[in-house]
Amino acid sequence: MNKNLVLTKKDVLEFLTCHKLMTLATYGDHPWIASVFYSFDNDLNLYFISSPATIHGQQMKKNNQVAVAIADSHQKPSDVKRGLQIFGYVERVSEAYKIRYALRHWKNFLNLKRPEISLENMKKGLYKGRVYKLTPKKIKLFDQEKFNVPDGEEPILEL
Repeated sequence: MNKNLVLTKKDVLEFLTCHKLMTLATYGDHPWIASVFYSFDNDLNLYFISSPATIHGQQMKKNNQVAVAIADSHQKPSDVKRGLQIFGYVERVSEAYKIRYALRHWKNFLNLKRPEISLENMKKGLYKGRVYKLTPKKIKLFDQEKFNVPDGEEPILEL
């Protein structure tokens, strides 16, 4: 890592604002990945909805350490490379007011009108998805325009 370069919270927030889909890597009996839509808060926490019955849902219950990659899938190999990598800890959101907040924020960020995705329907068993919060510990931004350094020398934001 290049010690002269600094990755800021503002850099990360700007990147997160431009994307909506992340690849979540979990580990249980074996590695697994899943694509999930996310939202985020000003503390760089990521929120997503997933069913606890999925492979990644089961693995997160056993091992809350996860990794995430976010990239623009429309990038061409000849384009300037941009992407975000995160290591952190995930937890299922359990308090009603936090679930309502996260759902409202998630729907607004994704511009979703899906009334069936609600705390009430989760409680009734009508909607199987649950809200998860990822608290990042390390964030690495690949941005060849902003940080013109060799691969592996990008700055890392540690939280």
